[in-house]
Formats: sequence, structure tokens, C-alpha cells
Amino acid sequence: MARKTKEETLATRDGILDAAEACFQESGIANTSLEKIAARAGFTRGAVYWHFKNKGEILAAVITRCRVPFLQKLEQASSDSRNTPVQDLRSVFLNSWMELEASPRLRGLLEIMLRNDLSSDSQILRQTHAEGFRDCSARIISALNRANTLGQLRPGVSAEHAARLLHITLTGVLYNSIFQPGSIDMYRDGMAALDALLGALVTADSFVPGQPPTPSA
Repeated sequence: MARKTKEETLATRDGILDAAEACFQESGIANTSLEKIAARAGFTRGAVYWHFKNKGEILAAVITRCRVPFLQKLEQASSDSRNTPVQDLRSVFLNSWMELEASPRLRGLLEIMLRNDLSSDSQILRQTHAEGFRDCSARIISALNRANTLGQLRPGVSAEHAARLLHITLTGVLYNSIFQPGSIDMYRDGMAALDALLGALVTADSFVPGQPPTPSA
């Protein structure tokens, strides 16, 4: 049998993650087995085990795959080639909320990421959340350090403290929009909360409150 090409291997891995994501949303994490994922993907259980040791690894990979584009956009906001880190950060947040509102799949995946039940998979979720928090915070701090270099942070405001407050705002908007549907408009209310916080952290000329975000690249 001919060996699979790199492209075929990646396609198989993505197929497994697509199937796992669908199973997690339909049945919940605790009620999803490797057999169910393999059947949904159309692969043997052995093929799944070739890529992942267990369901925990699959869960972590599903969440990481979803998170990577957001982290890449945050990375761009701290680039030395740009002089608008505050505007760029704001646009990353607002564009992400718009994408979530427009995509039932992403909202379903977000609910999986945020829901912390009593199953054995909760520890994996907590670990993945902790890693995501560190990665996200590091990139926000980097962008805010860039803003500070450009004189865009208010006197006495540190990049680390501002990043914590921004991350709390981001998480709060996501939690409320997912678990209290209908009580909050993710984009509209998220923008209001974000702009109010930024107004206390950065200089007045760093961004325009209420302005639509720059489209994602």
C-alpha cells in the first residue's frame, strides 16, 4: 500500500477533527466516544488512533484549531510595522464577535469550549483554557506595549493590567452571549463595553468609539 502524502495525512486529521466537532456539539463531550468519531469521519478506529492517543487529545486539537486564527490576528496587532495597535486590537475583538454571531458552527464550538461540566474531560478543558488564556494575554500585552511605546496608553496604565481587563471583557461578552441568549447582542453590547473600557485605558486619539472595525485580512 502506498504511503499517504503529507496532504492526505493532514486531510485525514482534519476529517477526524470535523467529525469530532460535530459529535461534541450533537452529543456532548462526555457522550462522544472514539468509535463514534471514527464512524462519523468514515475512518477506522485505528486511523483515529494513528493521529490521536485519546479523546482528550482530539478535544484539545479541536479547540486549538478554532483558536489559532484569533491568535494570529492578535499577533498582527503588535507588529512594529503598524502604528495603530489599539485600533487593531479593537478590530480583532469586534470582527471575532461578528464572525461568531454569523456562524452557528462557531457558536456551538464556543459553547463546548466554555461549558465546564463534571465529566473527566473537564480537566482537559481547564488545561486548554489556561493555555489559551496565556497565549491570548501574551499577544494582547505585546500589542499594548507597542501602544505604550507610541504614547497611546494613559499615564499610570500598564500593558499587563490593561490586558487583564480586556481579557475579562472579552470573556464576559462571550459567556453572556452564549449562556444568556437573547439578553445580549454580542457585537453591539460588546462594542459598547469594549469602547467604555478602552476610553479609560488609552488616549482619546487612539481609536474612535462606535466606529465599525477594520475588516479582517
